[in-house]
Amino acid sequence: MSFDTVITVDDVSKRFEIYEHPRDQLKQFLLPRMQRLMGRAPHQYFKEFWALRNVSLTIGRGESFGIVGLNGSGKSTLLQMIAGTLTPTLGKITTEGRVAALLELGSGFNPEFSGRENVYMNGALLGFSREQVAERMESIQSFADIGDHFDRPLLTYSSGMQMRVAFAVATAFDPDILIIDEALAVGDAYFQQKCFHRMERFKERGGTLLFVSHDANTVKHLCDRAVLISHGKVVTTGAPKSVIDLYHGLIARKNDQSGGEVQVLQSEQLALPQDSGFTWDAEAKWTKATTTTSNKQAELVDVKLLDETGAEVTHIESESELTVQYVVRLLKDFERPAFGLIIRDRVGRSIFETSTYAMRLEERPIASGSLVKVRFQLEFNLRVGHYSFSVGVANKGFARSEFEERTLLMHDVEQIEVLESSDAAFYGGIFNMRPKVVVQVVE
Repeated sequence: MSFDTVITVDDVSKRFEIYEHPRDQLKQFLLPRMQRLMGRAPHQYFKEFWALRNVSLTIGRGESFGIVGLNGSGKSTLLQMIAGTLTPTLGKITTEGRVAALLELGSGFNPEFSGRENVYMNGALLGFSREQVAERMESIQSFADIGDHFDRPLLTYSSGMQMRVAFAVATAFDPDILIIDEALAVGDAYFQQKCFHRMERFKERGGTLLFVSHDANTVKHLCDRAVLISHGKVVTTGAPKSVIDLYHGLIARKNDQSGGEVQVLQSEQLALPQDSGFTWDAEAKWTKATTTTSNKQAELVDVKLLDETGAEVTHIESESELTVQYVVRLLKDFERPAFGLIIRDRVGRSIFETSTYAMRLEERPIASGSLVKVRFQLEFNLRVGHYSFSVGVANKGFARSEFEERTLLMHDVEQIEVLESSDAAFYGGIFNMRPKVVVQVVE
């Protein structure tokens, strides 16, 4: 897919000045000038914090681009510079067309003004006359759907109500570029659905979307490409599936409490910088595995997909029984081991995931050196398509899906094609819930 470039981020860095005391800011304003006049080297009265370093990106017209990374990685700083609310310290950013940004809640709004007054103010900032804003007011008020609160001061709003007005305003004035920074996380499910429908229509009209979210499935669903940022630097840019898998590797590395090094290997040779902390595994045993996260306390030995007769298969009819069987060797003593499975669609969205811990099965200690065979038996009621299987091993669970030790997670170790079953009713969505229906004429 090719795009005309509408956003260019060219070797951009952003420095913030951190002052220990308010007086140091005054010193920095006055004293270095005096020191230069006196022929002395100027003294610096602040500490430097570089939120971004040497970031370069190009984003095309009509492209949906996801930005992911841990908290503090520099995502919001980058978006603010693209939106024009921050200026780069080094480098250059260029955009083509009208930019609408939904960044921090309340940004660009006056809390003393009502929702209606804030709409007029934002419209004026975008260059629209009061009459042009008034023409859109009814649709903005209807989409925000906050009733009489629309004419009350913003400071009386809940965070969800602020987000409703902000999203309605950001999308009402036909922007060419729409920037959304995690703001939808505070909305209720009904309003989030309305927002996603509007973003889909925005994409269909050829708009360019920049989207930041910690929801991996949403990024995979909405975005054509994604970038992973860590410690202010670009780790990699590419297909959302591969980028999100690396992002999950970062999360596993941060959360793992085993004391060992958590290594992330990518089977595709992506353009990773030398200091990214990720490596490409050219000698990977499981060539189908796209990403492997491991602290080297367990290794995968075998994976098989079996039909109801026990035969190994690469395709299966929907509505059939399927067993996912894998064998792992444990390389340490596991006090409370858990074995997991994830089923993903062709773009990497999770369709189903569980583990022996999440299923509340008994957790018995297993000694180092043991070979463990794990069998997940499933009613494979997914619709026609291609699916992949990820497998995992963890230790010491403390929440439904959280573990102290994230020992091994291998994405896409095996794939299967689901064929249409002649006995199945046609259905939309991805999963056959086997409905039972009664239609009765009562009069």
